[in-house]
Amino acid sequence: MLVALNVKNQLPKSLFEKLFNKLRGDRIVTKIKNVGGVALRDITYINRKCKVNYDKLASALGETRNILCNEDVTLPEGFSRFENREFKALLSINLGVYILKELKKAGENLPVGFYDPEGMYGEHLSRLSRFNNNLTVVTDDLERYDEISDSILEDSGATVSVTDNRLRLMDCRFVIAPEEVREPFSVLGNTVILSAEKPAVSLSGVCYYEYSFRTPNSFAVLKPQRFSAEYFAGALYSLARQYELGGIVPTSCSDNAHSQTPASLVKYLMS
Repeated sequence: MLVALNVKNQLPKSLFEKLFNKLRGDRIVTKIKNVGGVALRDITYINRKCKVNYDKLASALGETRNILCNEDVTLPEGFSRFENREFKALLSINLGVYILKELKKAGENLPVGFYDPEGMYGEHLSRLSRFNNNLTVVTDDLERYDEISDSILEDSGATVSVTDNRLRLMDCRFVIAPEEVREPFSVLGNTVILSAEKPAVSLSGVCYYEYSFRTPNSFAVLKPQRFSAEYFAGALYSLARQYELGGIVPTSCSDNAHSQTPASLVKYLMS
């Protein structure tokens, strides 16, 4: 069961309200929804006494330790906020695969980089190599990616270059970086980068890291309004094992200033 938390402050504005709130205490409201075989326990903690009773809150949260909540919510000790990394990484890769597929249809074979320093996303390399044979993987896990690239060569005849040299990204017009970029690397100014997070460093190319997509209607009904579709779908995928969501291709991407559709990105990369 997914567990979501919302904290609402109803703090006293007068001495009378303070005394009254002290008598009646904080309130916890729980709503349970079950849609498509996924159950959600949505807890609202109404804070009336200026200070959250974390023992009371912990009791309400129960045994589930990974909680859906907004970033400004402080959880009791032993609980953590669900961080939507796995699903966002998939969105960036899925969009990358879609774009490469469209470029291949148009007869384009751009130099493409797959930036995965920790070697976390090797299982997706065959999807990328299917639509591009000018692919360079930049990673520190050379052994793993050498094995994967050898397997791809044996299975499909596609060649993939594997290196730990970040300078090789300078040759790439399109870079897919599923994890947050934490170290600077140089690319051309017109290079498009798809990532799961806003880069922690300045990059010379254009990096898109926010994604929009169509949520299945059944899950849209289940989602609390305070959560973005991206965050909630990530919880459904990672925590509720709704793996069919892992095939979603975003309908648009953004860097929080400019937005692109898959079609407009393909057109831009072909220019």
